[in-house]
Amino acid sequence: MRVLFVVFALLLVSSLATPGHGQPKGFCGGYCSYLCGKRDEWTFSQSCGKMYCCIPPPKKGK
Repeated sequence: MRVLFVVFALLLVSSLATPGHGQPKGFCGGYCSYLCGKRDEWTFSQSCGKMYCCIPPPKKGK
C-alpha cells in the first residue's frame, strides 16, 4: 500500500511541476515584455516570440 501511495505522490508532483500545465500550447497567461517585474513569474511562450511571458502575482482578495 505504501508503494502505491509513493508512486501516486510522485506522479502528482511531477504533473504539477510541468510548465504550462492546463494551458493551450503557446498561450501566455500574463503579458509579453523584454523585462518582467521583480515579483512576476516569467517563462517563454510561442505567442510572445523572443520576449518573455510575464505572469504577475495573484491579487489578494478581501
